[in-house]
Amino acid sequence: MPNANVIQRFVGANTPAQGANVIPSITLVTTTEQLFAAQAGGTAIIAPFPPAQFVGATTAPSFGSGFDGFPFKVRAAFKCTTGGTSTVIMSMYCNQVGTTITSGNKVATVTSQSLVTLSASGFLEYTCIWDSVSLKLNGIQSGAFGTTAVSAIAGTTTNIAIPALANLNFSMTAANASSVTGTIVTLTEFVIETV
Repeated sequence: MPNANVIQRFVGANTPAQGANVIPSITLVTTTEQLFAAQAGGTAIIAPFPPAQFVGATTAPSFGSGFDGFPFKVRAAFKCTTGGTSTVIMSMYCNQVGTTITSGNKVATVTSQSLVTLSASGFLEYTCIWDSVSLKLNGIQSGAFGTTAVSAIAGTTTNIAIPALANLNFSMTAANASSVTGTIVTLTEFVIETV
């Protein structure tokens, strides 16, 4: 459930009647990592600034632009049901461009316990900060998936290059750890909040 600090939010849904800002479930059939898509089409991408926000100064340091120099949190909540014996891997990426997954831009990840045609739910959070002077994104991850917790709440990634405020965005992926068919993964919430 979002609070008053929400900047942008998607929720999971499987019907177009629920609007454009929803993310349909995906069905995994191999070990290939898949991006979640928006109901309206294209990759489900969120950013830490509302589209209609007034932009402050455009030269660094531009602290009036988006969340330049201010910490924020990206959170995903999800559930899955495997199509056979497998674990499910949920990952969060920054600087998403189209449908290309850039492994060097992974900021957080969590893997479920082994599921034998069973269900599990979880969450993944990334608390971070970016500034227009260093042009780097730094942060920590936390989360749990079924009976598995993120192994360490520590600096997971440092100095990921984000060349401009327009590149400061996030996406989510899901993957089977073993090649089973029919694993259904639902991203129930994907949200950015102020800290």
